[in-house]
Amino acid sequence: MLGKILKVTGRVTVAVVGALLSPDDENDKHKKQLDMLNDGMGNVIADGEEMTMQEAKVAQARGELYDTYY
Repeated sequence: MLGKILKVTGRVTVAVVGALLSPDDENDKHKKQLDMLNDGMGNVIADGEEMTMQEAKVAQARGELYDTYY
């Protein structure tokens, strides 16, 4: 019984540590999207609208840059 409890506890611990150490794919996707829309001078052009990088990050956090085109 004690062996079974230790085994389950070990598996849970490994799963939690693995989840904490894994890279955040969502942040990578967001960063790639802003890099793709970057005009090279610190501005972002999305859906024909030009905005600063900070404005683009805020808009992205609100979900406004979900499906954009250059």
